[in-house]
Amino acid sequence: MQLHLFAFVALATLVCFTRAAPLDSVATPYIVQYENNNAQNEGYSFEYELSDEQRRKEEGTLRYSKDEEGKDVQFVAVQGRYSYVGDDGRTYWVEYIADENGYRARMGTGDFDTDRKLDSASNDRKNRPFA
Repeated sequence: MQLHLFAFVALATLVCFTRAAPLDSVATPYIVQYENNNAQNEGYSFEYELSDEQRRKEEGTLRYSKDEEGKDVQFVAVQGRYSYVGDDGRTYWVEYIADENGYRARMGTGDFDTDRKLDSASNDRKNRPFA
């Protein structure tokens, strides 16, 4: 009887230590920083960073324009960027804009190019409310 009890305790201890083993932080990234703002009538923004150096920042703003038939339309224009470290150790990044002029993006490696921004084409219709 004591042998069975000893075997049970040994097995239970082994199972507990196996289950309590920490997860590999490289295989399972965790959130380091997160922010989310949602202004329903104006737009949204969010930003996060993960432990494996993935980063993303995005902003959506409510805009007004005219469709092909000249009718007033309301839409959300989005702009943002994200980056990650590839298997080769290099940082890859993408910057994007999606608005009434379509989707535009540029990509690169290394540090994010803050001197050069995507041009969100100036258009006097984009931020005016319905007349």
